[in-house]
Amino acid sequence: MKHSAYIELNEELVKRFYSEDDYKQYKGYRLLAIDGTRIQLPNRRNVIEEFGLAENGGKTIPMAMSSTAYDVLNQIVVNTYFESYKTDERTLADHHLDKIRELTHGIKDIILMDRGYPSLYIFIKMMRLGYDFIVRCNDTSFIKEVKEFSQSDAIDKIIEVDLTTVQRKYHPVLRGLKDIPERLILRVVKIKLTTGKIEYIISSLTDKKIFTINDLKELYHLRWGEETYINFQKNVLEIENFSGRTPETIKQDYYARILSSNIGSLMIEEAQEEIDEQASQNDRLKYGNYKINKSVATGLLKDEIIEMLLAPENLWNIRYDKIIAVLKRFTIPIIPDRHFERKPKLINKYFLKKRKTI
Repeated sequence: MKHSAYIELNEELVKRFYSEDDYKQYKGYRLLAIDGTRIQLPNRRNVIEEFGLAENGGKTIPMAMSSTAYDVLNQIVVNTYFESYKTDERTLADHHLDKIRELTHGIKDIILMDRGYPSLYIFIKMMRLGYDFIVRCNDTSFIKEVKEFSQSDAIDKIIEVDLTTVQRKYHPVLRGLKDIPERLILRVVKIKLTTGKIEYIISSLTDKKIFTINDLKELYHLRWGEETYINFQKNVLEIENFSGRTPETIKQDYYARILSSNIGSLMIEEAQEEIDEQASQNDRLKYGNYKINKSVATGLLKDEIIEMLLAPENLWNIRYDKIIAVLKRFTIPIIPDRHFERKPKLINKYFLKKRKTI
């Protein structure tokens, strides 16, 4: 199948998943984190022509830019792009905002972004499309209103961003927008990390009674789910381990794995709900809570998902229930307050068609 077929299948999955109001929410909002990452590609001329080269330690390496809008509570990829290495992250974020509304119109969203995304253009567009947002920003290099806040004693403040100044009104980016408002009413908050470092976040959630400063801190930290998913992409899905060496087969691999990981995530979540219910009724367990080992589960699902989707309609439910039962066998305990440093392993890049899980 063409890579576009996997995109369409994933879009249909997303629309059906959110068609009913029974997914996880935060105070009535869906939480979507948008972030990008670079993907190393096979060193082939046609691949380089399609995606481009990146400098890395004095060497040039074929790279692509991927960007993902990820539901951090439901662990679903709502929308993803796989483009040329030189494609700007904010440009892809702009595309995400339009596509998300097209796929799941009417849902209340809070968009979570890291400090590479603050932009008055992005803020204006999100507010016009009905999004709320929480974005980490730099205290000195973004806008003067944030710089002034950073130098004050305030930790939670409503600011007015004047858009009528010549510098902003005629900025090349904002000039492309019609009917620019005269000002933006935003909220800026200082968050002190355990390391003592101060982070600055800027948000459209200005009602301090509905969203306290602690709520904003919690939402900011929930953005880490996107980082975890990107790590899962690279180290479990092995997203950079491509089975083909042409632009089309690379795109097929990428979008097929996004689709299969979404299907797998939904199945793992259903199995997890059954495990949680069983654990709540068993007082003899050593630990109070257990979770499915997602890495093992992903490996088990790599062939089962295909077989399940190809099964006759009268056997589909039987096969589905069988997979759920298998997933429940592979759990690990959740040990509270356990902290340890994770040291990444330096490993060689992948050989053709050698994958651990999917």
